[in-house]
Amino acid sequence: MTGTRAIKGLALLTGILYSGLAWLWYVELIPGAGGLHPFDSRFFGYTAAEGQAFLSALSDEARQVYLADVRLLDTIFPICLAALLSWLMLRRASGPWRALAILPVAYLATDLLENARVAAILLHAAPTDEMIVAASQATVAKYGFLIISAIALGAIFVTTKRP
Repeated sequence: MTGTRAIKGLALLTGILYSGLAWLWYVELIPGAGGLHPFDSRFFGYTAAEGQAFLSALSDEARQVYLADVRLLDTIFPICLAALLSWLMLRRASGPWRALAILPVAYLATDLLENARVAAILLHAAPTDEMIVAASQATVAKYGFLIISAIALGAIFVTTKRP
């Protein structure tokens, strides 16, 4: 398989995984939480009070979907996305620009940390405000590293020439 075909395949897989996540968010989690958005989708994070409100509204069925199906997809998806972004950076960049390929790895680490913290909250009988704030901080860091990774990839594409 050529590198281009592999990248296209990884991009397709990443898109399918994200579509599955979005489907579960909008079909299971949001309706199962009285219209409130799940922790992972809150770009700017959430307060302890917002987190507690989400947990109070979350049905037992939606909680199980969050802990099983969403958790599985939200583990595989960031691995694929980080691999895709890093691969594109390494393939396109040269010299010191190649060091930017570490940024998607930081995104991956913070996404997996967020997932672990959210799972701990969902499994805990009475999660503390500190647990919720820690998960929120990981959510904000995840999106921050994702944005920085996208900007870095754009900079690489703009500043490098390929035939």
